[in-house]
This record gives sequence, structure tokens and C-alpha cells, in this order.
Amino acid sequence: LDSLKGKVKIGIITNGFTALQQIRLERTGLRDYFDLLVISEQVGVAKPDPRIFEYALKQAGNPSRDRVLMVGDTAESDILGGINAGLSTCWLNAHNRALPEGINPAWTVTSLNELEQLLCKH
Repeated sequence: LDSLKGKVKIGIITNGFTALQQIRLERTGLRDYFDLLVISEQVGVAKPDPRIFEYALKQAGNPSRDRVLMVGDTAESDILGGINAGLSTCWLNAHNRALPEGINPAWTVTSLNELEQLLCKH
């Protein structure tokens, strides 16, 4: 996050309840790194529904989709949702799970360090 702060906009799209998700993010001390926090309870739809991604993109000022990367650790919601919304995707597969059939991220990384290296290349 330190390497990205101030260079790009960073947002979170999370499935769950508003109070719980906000508390979780505050407790980590990482809230200030994120420009956008989209919580499924507030939007009324959850990942992988593309409408939550549409909402997030609108809140972010409608950036060009070719400049957006969806990074997530859950293939069935994060990656499939990003694909459904027409975004490039990167699966953070830290636990070496098998990729579910029919879900094909543009990139797969196994650590945050690997993700940082990928982002620096692009």
C-alpha cells in the first residue's frame, strides 16, 4: 500500500455488513490508504454481481476500465465479479487453491510482494 499511495486510487469492494466492515478496516489502521469503500449492504448487491462494480466505478469518477485492476483473494466473488464487470483481474492466491473452472484471471500472484512487482511492471 505504501508503494501505491498517492500514485493511484485504491478502493475496496466488500461483501458484508456496513458496521462490521468499517470496524474491521478501522482496526487494521489501513483506512487512510483507501480512496473508496464500497460495502454490499449499502449497495444492495454483492460480488460477483457486476452492479456493485458499476457502483464502485461511478463513485471513483468513472475511470476508463482499461486503467482498473480488480485484485482479490476469492476467485468466485472477486475475480468472477471483476470479469463480469469487464475489468482486468489479478487473483491473490496465497493459499495455493485450485482455480475454479471457468474463472480465468489475467494474472495470478501468491503474495503481496509478487503483486507489488506485477504492479510496478504495468
